[in-house]
Amino acid sequence: MTEPLPRMADLTPQGAVERILAIGQCLPGTPGWICYRKLKRRLADRSFHIFDQLLSRLGPDDIAIDLGANVGEITTRMAATGAMVHAFEPDPETFEHLTLNTQNFPNVMLHQAAVGAEDGIVTLFRPPSWKDEERRRSASKANSILTGSRTDGFDAAGEVTLIDFAKFLTTLPKPAALIKVDIEGAEWAMLDAVRARAMDRFDAMFVETHERFDLSILPHAKALQAEFAGRDHPYINLYWK
Repeated sequence: MTEPLPRMADLTPQGAVERILAIGQCLPGTPGWICYRKLKRRLADRSFHIFDQLLSRLGPDDIAIDLGANVGEITTRMAATGAMVHAFEPDPETFEHLTLNTQNFPNVMLHQAAVGAEDGIVTLFRPPSWKDEERRRSASKANSILTGSRTDGFDAAGEVTLIDFAKFLTTLPKPAALIKVDIEGAEWAMLDAVRARAMDRFDAMFVETHERFDLSILPHAKALQAEFAGRDHPYINLYWK
């Protein structure tokens, strides 16, 4: 990817409504949270467009990574550019669908693993809706390795491999051009590890963040948004969804 990266300044609030929401998100309690969520949804719409722009720039000389690949919707879009794609999906049944959906792309390397801040073995949890076969494909998007309130009522689906993603980035032959992250709440530990050890190993990262499942993380989320807004490189977008 040789063209200039976008600027996080492009995601500053625009127009009266977004400016009001930006001010309102500083309110305590529920009103502040509502303003935060409404503003984030608006910025997400812009983020999808920016992601598509960067995706269109990928080519055979680039490396792209899909964390939380699920059945491969984003993986296949990345692979169609000719880039070398690493796709991570921990759920064994979902991984089978991912394998099937990417079988015609020799430039895709699949990893049946979760990602985080360290190597290890963790338990994968599936939501109750997983038991409904008609809803299973959608339910798999909520699978998580977190414990606590995020997975209350979920069913343990067995142990899966956990990969230290910061370390993984350092093993690549060159920095990754584009990374998409949707790992259902495990993004915070991964991001902190990457900030500490691998910020020079990628150009752009788009992260779906899940602070709605644990509002205690909201101050940290806002701090990271502010930190990344001040960086020219790498580009880290926390407004994917």
